[in-house]
Amino acid sequence: MSQAMVSSLEVDTILSTIAQQVRKVIQVDECTVFLIDENEPLLRPVACDVQSYREEVMALRLRMGEGITGGVASSGHGEIVNRAEDDPRALDVPGTPEEQSSLLCVPLFARDRVIGVITLVRIGPDRRFFVEGDLELATLFAAQCSAAISNGRMYEQVKVAYDELRATQNQLVQSAKLNALGEMAGGVAHDFNNILAAILGRTQLILRVAENGEIRRQLQVIEQAALDGASTVRRVQEFTRLRQDEQFEPIDLAQVIRDVVEFTRPAWQTNAKKRGVTVEIREFLQATRPVAGNGSELREVLTNLVLNALDAMPWGGLILITSGDEDAGVVVRVRDTGVGMDAETQARVFDPFFTTKPVKGTGLGLSVAYGIVTRHHGTITVESQPGLGTEFVLRFPSSPILAAGSAVTDEGSHGLPAMSILVVDDEEPVLVVMADMLRDRGHQVRLALGGEAGLAEFQRFPPQVVFSDLGMPEVNGWDVARRVKAQAPETPIVLVTGWGSQLEEGIAQARGVDLIIAKPFSMEDVDRALHQVGEMIARRARA
Repeated sequence: MSQAMVSSLEVDTILSTIAQQVRKVIQVDECTVFLIDENEPLLRPVACDVQSYREEVMALRLRMGEGITGGVASSGHGEIVNRAEDDPRALDVPGTPEEQSSLLCVPLFARDRVIGVITLVRIGPDRRFFVEGDLELATLFAAQCSAAISNGRMYEQVKVAYDELRATQNQLVQSAKLNALGEMAGGVAHDFNNILAAILGRTQLILRVAENGEIRRQLQVIEQAALDGASTVRRVQEFTRLRQDEQFEPIDLAQVIRDVVEFTRPAWQTNAKKRGVTVEIREFLQATRPVAGNGSELREVLTNLVLNALDAMPWGGLILITSGDEDAGVVVRVRDTGVGMDAETQARVFDPFFTTKPVKGTGLGLSVAYGIVTRHHGTITVESQPGLGTEFVLRFPSSPILAAGSAVTDEGSHGLPAMSILVVDDEEPVLVVMADMLRDRGHQVRLALGGEAGLAEFQRFPPQVVFSDLGMPEVNGWDVARRVKAQAPETPIVLVTGWGSQLEEGIAQARGVDLIIAKPFSMEDVDRALHQVGEMIARRARA
């Protein structure tokens, strides 16, 4: 049964499987799965496996506490009623005949909250009564069903968010006005980052306690989908030049190049062999200076250049990647022996939406690369001739200095003394997942839904640290920071926002914010912030 339930992440399929499998294993005449409506306190049948009158059963609606099923939903305790016709709570399903029946009802839970009920029925005068062993078995099944339903709901949220992200990206690709893209991307990034923050955070918390191998694998799929969604948002921000969060550290470009060669090996080696051609990559890496940058973004740039070179060599060829120290910086050259470009193509190669690949090209790859290199205070140029190949030249200033505050000890936030923390956000899923992450690290957390509630909670129970969202109606994150600092200047303020990558730290600090966490955040991001906040509090205590 466990295998049957985890074989799909579609909620409807999971619910149908539950009804069929429970009826078969416990040997009953009917099985109906009720879930509590999220919009009103009603129990609605969402799946049933019955002998007859299916439409009548599916049309049933029960208030909390109504009937035996509604009573179990209210109490949260499973129950056996072997003579339902004699129980004053029993209700007949409208449109069905009166029958002698036995009921067994068990609740479904999610995060210690009842989300539904499984109702099992045996019918007829010769029916076999339920026993305590049936209740125990059904309760075990209900626990597995609850986990499967929670995973399915989470998967649907991820799928919807990811589909919306892809649809938005396609819409952006078709647009020809970069300024319109810039205005839209800010709102899109914020909204989707809120959705992804709840999904990613909750998934990572569940992964910390999940032991079943198959469930862990499914959760990891959800986690990766959320990370991919976050990557899509970042690409939109990069394309529209909205990102300003230069979280730079010393980068060894030689290692970045070696990573890219290995990452793209399936494309230039395996796939080329399948097409019956040979592609070779040679590396001559002589640069010794580090550059200040973001390793992930630089890998993206070089991966884009290697894949473009492969597209330009349909009959195979050579890709030569070199690096060296030059003046006060580092130069990287990526050269191929492909078809080359004419002067008109070279002049437009970094323009958004320009592409020479009518089938699979979007025209965004090199414009994104241009934006990344520019943010790294570098330059990227192209030299090419038709039939003689193409060479991209990237130049970066060298910088051996590690960005302040970018390193976190291996122990993360563990070992820090417990802190009292107030979390403020107008999105309840994000609010709760941040609180759970902080509690997981041993801290005392109070929650406030919205900025006004956050300030009221601050007055009642002044915390040591405040984590606040930025974009909230009426009282936003800037207002929270300003008023908290006015009363308690030593209280660290951590701004947690879907616009995090668009905020300049200097401006934020001038408005009372000590740290910024960009949504969607991971457990590592929370650990990093806690570590820095702990250091701030310790320094102020010593002073």
